[in-house]
Amino acid sequence: MPDSLPAAKLSLSFAKLVATPTEIAWSQAYNAGNLFVCLSITIEEDREELSLQALGKEIFNILQSEFFTLQEKNIANIKTAIQTSFDNSPKHITVGLALAYFKEATLLVFIAGSGKIIMKRGEKVGVLLAKQDANDGVIKSASGFVENSDTIILETGPFAQGISQETVIHALDLALPNDIVEALSPQIHKQDNGAQAAIVISYRGASATIPMEEPESEEEQTLGSLYQVETEYSEKELLEEMDETKHKPIQFPKLPKFHQNFKLSHRRKLFLNIALILILLLILSIFFTVKKYNNDKQQNTFQAIYPTAQQYYSQGEGLETVNASLSQDNYRKAEKLLKDGETKLPKNSKNYQQIADLLAQIENKLQNNSTGQTTNVTQAQAPSHSLLAVEQSTNNGLAFGEDTNDVYIITNKGITTESKNDGSIKDSIKNNTDWISPVAVIPYEGNIYVLDQKKGLLKFVASSGGFGMANYFSNTSPDLSQTTGMAIDGSVWLIFKDGTIMQYIKGKSNGFAITGLLKPLSNPTKIVTNITMESIYILDNGNSRIVQIDKNGKYQNAFSAPVIANAKDLSVSEKEKIIQILSQGKVWELHF
Repeated sequence: MPDSLPAAKLSLSFAKLVATPTEIAWSQAYNAGNLFVCLSITIEEDREELSLQALGKEIFNILQSEFFTLQEKNIANIKTAIQTSFDNSPKHITVGLALAYFKEATLLVFIAGSGKIIMKRGEKVGVLLAKQDANDGVIKSASGFVENSDTIILETGPFAQGISQETVIHALDLALPNDIVEALSPQIHKQDNGAQAAIVISYRGASATIPMEEPESEEEQTLGSLYQVETEYSEKELLEEMDETKHKPIQFPKLPKFHQNFKLSHRRKLFLNIALILILLLILSIFFTVKKYNNDKQQNTFQAIYPTAQQYYSQGEGLETVNASLSQDNYRKAEKLLKDGETKLPKNSKNYQQIADLLAQIENKLQNNSTGQTTNVTQAQAPSHSLLAVEQSTNNGLAFGEDTNDVYIITNKGITTESKNDGSIKDSIKNNTDWISPVAVIPYEGNIYVLDQKKGLLKFVASSGGFGMANYFSNTSPDLSQTTGMAIDGSVWLIFKDGTIMQYIKGKSNGFAITGLLKPLSNPTKIVTNITMESIYILDNGNSRIVQIDKNGKYQNAFSAPVIANAKDLSVSEKEKIIQILSQGKVWELHF
């Protein structure tokens, strides 16, 4: 192992080029921190039941989840993450992926399916990795060190086939990624192939060289004369390089003592002065040696902490819009690293200040997750005969629900419906002491469900003679006295006053739990979702916010506003990205 490794100050600039999707071809270019991916999906003929965009989003979600949870990001582990993201893809589609990951001054590149990766170094242009057979199931890889001003292009297979190498090389005469993309853009738009995509990346950072080694397998390659093979170092080995215990403290020499009555001749005084000057120079030399040792030790400690924390922070920023839960995990990892390292550095040092500044940015990100982003809320008018409009004008309603055609109102006397089209009112079910303290009424597939804190979860089944009542729980009903809301999308979702959410499928609990939400729910009163929605929305009155999670429990977003504290109900339109809130007798609206 070498005595030391150069620490790279990584700087990446990039630009993306993606063709307009078609019914049989789709592509996307993706970036999160130091990770870059180009993905293409094609199909021989249009299938209405298959959404290429939805499939691509699923592949990206699985890939990022697998990649960013890897303990060690090496070639073998990244290959496994790529393969896992493809496992559930339908057999009749063709998927291609080109991936690049910058690990300080080292670049790891991969191709699954078909694709090409090109590098320009100085005046030379070469192919780092290329693959044409999209269906052989092989993932090719290569790794090596990058140098200042290297430009790398990731291309999907259809892009590499449709845009000539000569055209790409000509575009690489330009310096900036944006200029290169603008030069290639007219070519891609001429061809009407939705599977064409590319990312142009420009690298700025400290370079490193190392003797070449042989690839481990046929699929792993070195990167030719332009590029050197990677020698991998684990985090433990890097830290051992900077271990403080390997440095021994320097002992200062003791100065000689002289008797005050000792008399010296002029010659002896001269020699004594020279000796004292030499000793003083020695002391100064030792002082500066110790100072350099302390500075080096401090710098080694800083390099063991800051670059890794900065990488976690960059990955967290890149994931904010696609996976908030994983984004927060990265922020927390960075926070822990910085807090542990902060105590090992002098408080008045430049390195300590850099760590403190980054820690402040991370804590601000985590604070936003705790309280929810402050959202601009404006007063609005609920649509006529809509859920909130009916609730706003009804005095004796205990709970309200809706489906496509009607709004459902439950009172002590019964359940009535109001048409969303003409406002006509119809009595549906009479209360024969079936419910006492209802908190939710939800229509689903022609049946009506009533959540009552004392009587349990009641199911009114439609028949030719009206509605027949049954208990949703066929065996023993759980304690529902602290429930505050319900939603149904095939599963039954119940929310409790203490913030617990329970998911029931055919009357059995599914062990649901929220992940990634730092500040827990406080006195939530409503839960909203249905079979057409991708997310679940929770009215978290105690924290004056609306929390958005996915149906696996992962935190996605939060919207904070003072009016939410007193809100009674909310209505969500995912398609239009609008949430309407009923608070203090008025309707308010926010866009997300």
